[in-house]
Amino acid sequence: MSNNFTFLNTSDRAVLSVFLTAGYPNNAACGELLDLLATHPAVSFVELGMPFSDPLADGPTIQRASEVALSKGTTLNDVFSLAERFRSKCEKPLMLMGYCNPVYRRGVETFVKDARSAGASGLILPDLPYESHHRDFASVLDSTGLSMAFLVSPTSTEEAMAKAFDTSTAFVYGVANVGLTGDAQSMDRGAFFHRIQPYRFQSPLVAGFGISTPSDVAGLDGLVDGVIVGSAFLRALGSVDESALNVEEVVNRANEFLKPFNPVVK
Repeated sequence: MSNNFTFLNTSDRAVLSVFLTAGYPNNAACGELLDLLATHPAVSFVELGMPFSDPLADGPTIQRASEVALSKGTTLNDVFSLAERFRSKCEKPLMLMGYCNPVYRRGVETFVKDARSAGASGLILPDLPYESHHRDFASVLDSTGLSMAFLVSPTSTEEAMAKAFDTSTAFVYGVANVGLTGDAQSMDRGAFFHRIQPYRFQSPLVAGFGISTPSDVAGLDGLVDGVIVGSAFLRALGSVDESALNVEEVVNRANEFLKPFNPVVK
């Protein structure tokens, strides 16, 4: 397991991660938002989304953020530049989340080495099959020290859950609802995460999809090691169509959103 995420095993409660799409709402604002997340006492690690034209697992909020970022010309090089900026501000882990197509287009080995050089800690690629991971990713990830997180969901079989915990080297991403990111569909989260507990000795467990509020986080204490808030954070930034919206206003809104979340206890 990567040393970047051993802190997840030592916290006495679920720590907070925030997802932000690279280049959203624009490159300048995204950079300032990463500066905020790098220094904010409630945020333990960050997911930086790599915009993609066909984000199958993402709900409408993150889909729209990808569309906006791509329309403004955001590229993988911009993602890496933002990662470098974040790394220059802090030592918090930074996960790059996206889809396989841009990675393969760049070349897996080149991408992984570029990501590591930029300061990334690991990858989350929801559409990456285990076979492709073993064939194309495992050796270069191991040689660079970059971690990988696989997903489990309420529809995962016991075999799939065991494979995710056995293969993940960062943490396992537990999908906290049936649906897309940002959905608020009802399900018994407690029952699902209780079901996963026997596997937690192998890898930390982080919950995402539909996590929006401090009460959502508190409700998973003891069942997961961390939570990821994405769509709710992006919505809090305001609509990109608001003509008066500027970088300072975007950062202020982000700060207000994070205020209710508890600071990390060292």
